[in-house]
Amino acid sequence: MSFADQNGMMSTDQDFHLSKEQALRASYWCGVTYFEHHQRVGESFNTADPIFCIDGFTDAFDTKRFCLGNLTNVHRTQSADVTRRHIGKGVQLTYNGQEVYVECLSDRAIFVQSPLTNHQYKWHPNMVCKIPPGCKLRIFDNQEFASLLAQSFEQGFEYVYKLTKMCTIRMSFVKGWGAEYRRQTVTDTPCWLEIRLNTPCKWLDKALAQLGSPNFRCSSR
Repeated sequence: MSFADQNGMMSTDQDFHLSKEQALRASYWCGVTYFEHHQRVGESFNTADPIFCIDGFTDAFDTKRFCLGNLTNVHRTQSADVTRRHIGKGVQLTYNGQEVYVECLSDRAIFVQSPLTNHQYKWHPNMVCKIPPGCKLRIFDNQEFASLLAQSFEQGFEYVYKLTKMCTIRMSFVKGWGAEYRRQTVTDTPCWLEIRLNTPCKWLDKALAQLGSPNFRCSSR
């Protein structure tokens, strides 16, 4: 089947399918990548659902869950294997269109590094927050970020560019890292996540383009 648009151009079913796929990708507000130590494991999980879970189980068909139990790694270490057994129900991420929250559903604590949250509470930029089971933390606020972006835009390209790190949140299971822990960097932890927030990344793309940076693009795509 084919149909004509308002300009008389013909489109095929395949073209229509691709446009729907593009629209779906554009609706993703979040992308999550799983790591074991330095190694990325599996494909990134992208979602448009405002509430979804990241857990240690193996359901491959529930689009509202990123099930880490499905991911294999021939180079998996013993520490990663042991940690994965404790992920259990994992975490729940919630986006209300303005703020992003993470809640620990696991029986073990999770550890979160959110540059924007650290800035809001005037904590050290590299602060890692321990979130015990049953507790939650706001890890991003679009309004706060928009305010920072507006201020930085007036100061120029370099100041806007520095905000890119705020669009990525790192989170580890069971084992923490940083100044208060034996493990100094997130790659020293057995199992961790990198969470990319696409809306602020898109704002940065536009701001940097206006400031004359044709070679830079935030990782929202």
